[in-house]
Amino acid sequence: MKIPARRLLLLLLPSIAAVLLAAGFCQASENAAVWRTGIGIDYFSRTISSDNNTRASKASATLVTAREEVELRPGLAFDLAAGLSLSSFNGLAFSNLPITIDYEAGAVSSLFVGAGFRARLLRHGKLEIEGVGRFVYCLGSTKGWTLEGFAVEGHATGRPAWIEATLGPRISLVAGGKLVPFLTISGNWFSGSFKMTETLGDLSGSEKKTVRAKGFIEISLGARYQVSKRACFTAEAGFLPRSGGVDGALSAGLTYRF
Repeated sequence: MKIPARRLLLLLLPSIAAVLLAAGFCQASENAAVWRTGIGIDYFSRTISSDNNTRASKASATLVTAREEVELRPGLAFDLAAGLSLSSFNGLAFSNLPITIDYEAGAVSSLFVGAGFRARLLRHGKLEIEGVGRFVYCLGSTKGWTLEGFAVEGHATGRPAWIEATLGPRISLVAGGKLVPFLTISGNWFSGSFKMTETLGDLSGSEKKTVRAKGFIEISLGARYQVSKRACFTAEAGFLPRSGGVDGALSAGLTYRF
């Protein structure tokens, strides 16, 4: 899944522009905007298809995130995020190489960037409905290993890349206490690629697999807990039903308001 820099910029531009506008707005009226700095950890496991949907395998990732959020006014916020990802595409088979490789080498360290927003749509009594969205782009580093058991020297390298985008409504129960439970129902788009390169003696070749997730709808249950006037802890568990099973996602994070 090769994503040209121009296309990536176009995908991120709306959120980046919003954050930059927010910064300018903050300078014009310091009391109107609130900045929050956060750290978090996320995990997901997705069933993916490749080879024109004829083969299924698993993709998973653990993300360690640093995030900066600006809330322009109560109920309207944008954020940018970046961090480290350990991305695994175990189970992919590469047969168009000198020697077929069934990839089982585990996670590849990666860097990722992301952008997101949340906007209050409606508040009635103790119920609040927001629109929430997020985009993440992850470009993995190259992982190499030696091919053993052959009469000649062999070496292989693999490099993953993936994107994930989510968009949907979030319903929160705001009862006035420190704990705010919420339910999110969103569309979840996940696609990626894994490029494998192999050298065995005088033979060499490369092959790239393009993959897509089988599930599309994500249902998440979570809660925000106001630890103090400035610190807030959030945790969430997501379920992605698909044909023949359910995939999952977990996240937890802490934000601090300066």
